[in-house]
Amino acid sequence: MFKLRYLPQYILALLLAILLFLEGWTYYLGTSAVTFERLIGSKPYHDIKDLSLRRYKENAFSWHLFTIETDETTQVINALKNACHLQKIAIESLPKEVAQTDKEMVEVIKKSPLIYLSKQYDLQHPKEGRMCLVFADTTHLYLFINGNL
Repeated sequence: MFKLRYLPQYILALLLAILLFLEGWTYYLGTSAVTFERLIGSKPYHDIKDLSLRRYKENAFSWHLFTIETDETTQVINALKNACHLQKIAIESLPKEVAQTDKEMVEVIKKSPLIYLSKQYDLQHPKEGRMCLVFADTTHLYLFINGNL
């Protein structure tokens, strides 16, 4: 039935099973839908067909860039306006942190027909207000948001 001499092997097998479970759980928490829900406060909207995530780890702030594919751009923007308290801005009032994070993204923002930024945000304390920047190109909608430090 249960031999005492195999106890170290059973412990090792249990530890490996726990490790596999934790690795799977960590992968799940890093997926784009879960991250969107954690940062925005709601599940991805029904109008979103596809959602992908890019993280910027080199900076002082935890930046996330969501690429949103949707046929209902106006409804997604309206939902993001309510969640992030967005207002339309000109390219000249783009925060300097955005330009320091990704120069390629700034080139896309310059060509964007719409640019929305959070009315109030605190980069040091993201729970008091996250910086949300919404812009678009011809095919996708983008949400640039800071996460937790």
